[in-house]
Amino acid sequence: MATYLNKLLLLFLFPTLLIANDKNLETIYEQVLINYSTIYTYETIFTQVNYWEEIDVDKTSEGKLYYDKEKLLMAYSQPVGQKLLIEENSITMYDPVSEQAIISDKIELELRPDKLISHYWDMSEKELLDQFDDTIKIKLLTPEEEKIIITISNSIITEFSIVDNNKNFVIYKFSDIQINKALPNSIFELTLPEDTSIIDTRNYK
Repeated sequence: MATYLNKLLLLFLFPTLLIANDKNLETIYEQVLINYSTIYTYETIFTQVNYWEEIDVDKTSEGKLYYDKEKLLMAYSQPVGQKLLIEENSITMYDPVSEQAIISDKIELELRPDKLISHYWDMSEKELLDQFDDTIKIKLLTPEEEKIIITISNSIITEFSIVDNNKNFVIYKFSDIQINKALPNSIFELTLPEDTSIIDTRNYK
């Protein structure tokens, strides 16, 4: 009899538990956005792992990421000297090995941690995977069956992974995060060697 009552009680409570979980996740998300809205400069060491299922190849890159309210720079230490500069209306990718810089229109998906989570949040099903101390792990599942795993510590995103429905994935890990530290004005000045071949693919130059 007790077992039956427990099952019945769980059946009635289950929708309420789901709503409570959703509200808790929304609160966490809102706090992340509030926290990032106070960030004027951001600096971190990043590790980026890409994997392509069809050819079974993975690649690990690392470097430093800087941004302010207007610009973002990924300065790679591996591959050495590679840079990605995102400005208001354009992206510049520089590769010292090929001695090329490609300038293109700005893409919709921004690489700022809070913009990444915002891009997927509303469209996705959400699940709290783990919670310990001040760290939580959340899974988002998009209508296209992309799976996004986000790790948040003290309302700061420390890891972000995206797996598509073909099992290709990219993982970003952020460490030694420094917030609102003064950045040199020259940090976002991309000075290219004179022999750099510049390929400009922007629609409006």
